[in-house]
Order: sequence, then C-alpha cells, then structure tokens
Amino acid sequence: MLKIVTDSAANMTAEEANELGVKVLSLSIIFGDKEYRDGVDITTEEFYDRLVNGDVHPHTSQINISDFEELFAQAKADGDELFVILLSSALSGTVSCARIAKENVGYDGVYIYDSLGATVMEKLLVYAAVKNADKSAEEVAAILDDVRSRTVLYAAVDTLDYLYKGGRLKKSAAMLGKLFNIKPLITVSDKGTVELCGKTIGLKAAIKHIIKKTADTVPDPEFPVCYLYSADMEKAAALSEAVFGETKSETVNLCAVIGVHIGPGACGVCYIKQ
Repeated sequence: MLKIVTDSAANMTAEEANELGVKVLSLSIIFGDKEYRDGVDITTEEFYDRLVNGDVHPHTSQINISDFEELFAQAKADGDELFVILLSSALSGTVSCARIAKENVGYDGVYIYDSLGATVMEKLLVYAAVKNADKSAEEVAAILDDVRSRTVLYAAVDTLDYLYKGGRLKKSAAMLGKLFNIKPLITVSDKGTVELCGKTIGLKAAIKHIIKKTADTVPDPEFPVCYLYSADMEKAAALSEAVFGETKSETVNLCAVIGVHIGPGACGVCYIKQ
C-alpha cells in the first residue's frame, strides 16, 4: 500500500489529511525576518490579516531538501513506499528539492509526482491517489495523468500585483490589469504555469465569464467541485450558486502559500470534467 505525501499548497486541512492518512509537508511564508510554516505556525485567517494590514510584503520558501531527506530515510528504514504529489515545478523548486533528496537518500521506494498544478488541483490529485493507493506507483501516476488532463480551473483575481511581485506573472500582463482597472481571469496551463485567460470589469461579469468558460463541461461525480476564495467567502458563495448549483462541492479559502501570490479578493472554481 502506497503512503501518500503532499505539500501545504494542496490546501488540505490537518483534519482532512488525518482522515485520509496523508502526510503534509509545509512550505514557508516569510514576513521580513519572521518565517512561518504554512498551516502550522500561521492560520490562513492570520495570514490574510497580515497581508492586507501589514507593511511588509511576504514571500514563500520551498520545502528544504533536508526535510525530504528525513522523510525518505525514515520510509527506507521502515520499508514504506511513498507517492509524493507536489506543487507545480513551474511555480516552485519543491519538486527539484524532493528529487535531490531522493537521490541523496538512495531509495527507489519514493515516487515523486509533479502535479503541474496548485491548491485544490493538487488536492483533487491527492484524492485520486488515496483512492488507488493499493495499486503500484506507476499505475497511480497514470491515473493522475488522466485526472490532471481533465482538471479545469478558472479564477478571478482582484489584482495581478501579487502574481507579479511573486514572480509568477510577467510585468506586461500585470500592468494590463492596472491600466484598465479590469478583473483578470487566470488559469493554470497544462505546463503548470499561471496564465491569463480573460478579463472583466466587476465580480458579476467575472462570474458570467466563468459560467461561459465552464458551460460545455460536466463535472466528474467522483470528485467534488471546489469553489475557491481568498479572504472573502461571499464571492465563492456567489460563484457556487451560479456555476454548478447543487453538485457535490467544497468551499476553500486559499492557503497562505497560494495567497501570497493571489492576494485577497479572488474567487474561482476547480473541478474534474467527465
């Protein structure tokens, strides 16, 4: 039986992780000279309060090679097989650190999977991996490849400033939003990068745009539809009423390590299409 590991960018609560038997490693958020482990030393609510009201812009730090080495060495000693699902390599060096740690430990019982996604995109892959943990790592990877190919994510952000400050978006794209006072729509490409996919003025227009984007697809009932927000839950509620209605769903406040780059006031939807 595979043991599933992920990082805090997957937006799983401690309760969810415990229930599923998933090990979560925390990325870090750094405000000035103070470092906090995402979801351990700082809550999501505390993070957004500091982000909005503080005078220091935070940045994130990937998981240390030594943290992966410790985990992998313990798995080697216990004879456990690990399947490790991590934040997109296009957005973080976490995958690279894990691969170096695996080589350093010299244990083939670790399978490192690049999610090419973030937040609940990772979380939905974790759900699929847990459901198939009795299969081989190669079989699980093939299943996740299929799930990832059917993942849909659209989000409206209040500003592109945070994505630009965090180096996840080009300055030209960020300036476009500021110049015209638009509310950009973003997605995550099949290469794991953040991309602009539309622009609107105001939340109502953003919701209409997302409805249009998702109109030709039907969610896979094996997975929940995830409605995302950052700090303002009412936006996610408005979106959930408009998009898929009564479909099985989750409402997720974007975790701190994602909120650093998205900022407050975002809302979106993520699901697996049939």
